[in-house]
Amino acid sequence: MTLFETAPYRNLILTGPMAAGKTSIGRAVARRLKADFYDLETEILAREGQPPDEIRELFGEARLNTLEAEAIRDLTLRRSAVLTVPGPAVLDEANRTRLAESGSILCLKCALNEALRRLHMARGAWFHSPYNRAVLLSRLKRDWRVLNLDLPKLDNTWLSVEQTTEAVIAFWFEHAEL
Repeated sequence: MTLFETAPYRNLILTGPMAAGKTSIGRAVARRLKADFYDLETEILAREGQPPDEIRELFGEARLNTLEAEAIRDLTLRRSAVLTVPGPAVLDEANRTRLAESGSILCLKCALNEALRRLHMARGAWFHSPYNRAVLLSRLKRDWRVLNLDLPKLDNTWLSVEQTTEAVIAFWFEHAEL
């Protein structure tokens, strides 16, 4: 347990490729520190009534980028919150700058074989379809580009959820600028 019992004033932004554990770790950190938790994809779904992948497929990448920028603008007005943002949204420099101004950005990552194992566990039989697997691999390839950015990274390949949660909390307080 940390010395602190509540979240720092500045936000914690978790990003990374799909299956890196952003959502599960973000929820665990928020629960532990009694902070608000916001997921960018869930925010877009709530606002638009469609998940981001469906918006991309129906209306194109530009429309999704616009929606992500609007949601990020609104979410960064929050304080003492944990925000999870998919890697591709952080690739946009304006989004990245806005997020960094509101708090500390940490990129979660794991080995490719572990990401694929996590996706298989989460998707079950759905993962066995070659078409579905190809879609996931394409998205994973797109998401992986966030690892090329100059952001602090935490490799949680061999860490449990509890260990990763502790490491993320330590990062947040270390970079909180209290």
